[in-house]
Amino acid sequence: MIFSLVIVTIFPVGAYDPSVLYKPNPNDPDPGCLYARAVQLKHQSNPANNGKMYATFEQYKKDFPVFPIYESTDNGETWTLMGNVVDQVNGWGMRYQPFLYELPQAIGSLPKGTLLCAGNSIPNDLSQTKIDIYYSTDLGRTWTFLSSVASDGVANPDGNHDPVWEPFLLVANNKLICYFADERDPRHNQKIVHKTSTDGVIWSDTVDDVALGSLRPGMPVVARMADGNYIMTYEIVGLDGIPFFYQISSNPEVWNASSQGTRFGGNWGSPYVAVMPDGKVVAGAYGTGDLFININNGHGTWYRIPTKLPGSYSRALVPLNNGRLFIIGGGPHGGSSRTQQVTYGDMDVGSMVPPNRIESYNYPGYFWRHYDYKGRIDPENEISIVEDAYFRIVPGLADPTMVSFESVNYPGFYLRHYEYELRLDQNDDTAIFKADATFKPVAGFADSKGVSYQSYNYPNRYIRHYYYKLRIDPINSELDKGDATFYIK
Repeated sequence: MIFSLVIVTIFPVGAYDPSVLYKPNPNDPDPGCLYARAVQLKHQSNPANNGKMYATFEQYKKDFPVFPIYESTDNGETWTLMGNVVDQVNGWGMRYQPFLYELPQAIGSLPKGTLLCAGNSIPNDLSQTKIDIYYSTDLGRTWTFLSSVASDGVANPDGNHDPVWEPFLLVANNKLICYFADERDPRHNQKIVHKTSTDGVIWSDTVDDVALGSLRPGMPVVARMADGNYIMTYEIVGLDGIPFFYQISSNPEVWNASSQGTRFGGNWGSPYVAVMPDGKVVAGAYGTGDLFININNGHGTWYRIPTKLPGSYSRALVPLNNGRLFIIGGGPHGGSSRTQQVTYGDMDVGSMVPPNRIESYNYPGYFWRHYDYKGRIDPENEISIVEDAYFRIVPGLADPTMVSFESVNYPGFYLRHYEYELRLDQNDDTAIFKADATFKPVAGFADSKGVSYQSYNYPNRYIRHYYYKLRIDPINSELDKGDATFYIK
């Protein structure tokens, strides 16, 4: 299945311009740096520490490799080196694929707010791979070995050496989950798997998440969406262009392992997904600086928007506490220490939802519009003010898993029902307004390829047109179903 993609030409404005966090010494081994990651704290016992950020990346040096830990106290605008994650158990160094995570709850003896770093410990000759986890309880200054999740063969991705790769951490169901790419199963070239732990020390058996025989799904990233479901993005090597895919599950421990999932966005590999505070799902990939935004919990259209940051190998996305999005990347795969650098920046994705027109199913060519602040449908050639017929479909004011309709030419004004008729009113931030202006998209009554909209606070009523006016009514007859079915344009 492939969902539709809309390209948006609006250019985002950042609170600070793209900047450089780290630039290797030109004499360092190539590529110098790669695979950047960051996290913002939200669960600290001392509220003053919430909002601090930590970043790391693969750092290529001639001596013992470590994961450097940088700290920011201004939403990622400036950074200071604070510590290093050092291999304490193998004598190999911490070499590939770091990932930073803050515990949202206590796990075993680790308190809520503990900072974790998972990564691949690998010797200089690349003869082994080992996913180890370290923890810090002093804001990244010092790190202690916690446990090893998985280990095996040579760090070579040719499908013949059984390595483990690319850890990603998540807490759900009162467990710490570690997702990773696994080449150890002879039935599969590479697969995505996970293990779970209730204490961060003892790990369960491996569970398959995406396993496709000769294909190589990898680089898993998982995020919890506003409706409570989880989305996993991943690449599939072996398909032309290394496209990226996603699956949705109500339980992050249960995925459809035999399915490729839903493809979207293009052919670039190393995707990353995050969920903004307002419910928007945001994804990125290696081969483009653009982002992909979905406003309906992974369903329906993905909007493509530009950023000021280039694509990079496994670029990370971090939703910030201030509502903006932080982006960090370590440069291209196979780059040179003379040109490679870790770059970062932030942007506002809240205003990046493009406007839509909404067309009647049974009156083709008739579109929603506002006229004298009333909602109605009119033929396109009779709408003299074109913007009257454009709305931004945004996360629902009363429930972000649903939608609201904001006027393009009257920002801050939304369609809401009042005495069952739709009208355009300014959001007064009251609970009743938000409820009246919130609707649940469902499959179209008259055409499942279209959409119908159920009232949030009158769930037995749906938006329909009646004598050209928009209103909410119960839907019973075939005529009602036609009146209540629409297409997004």
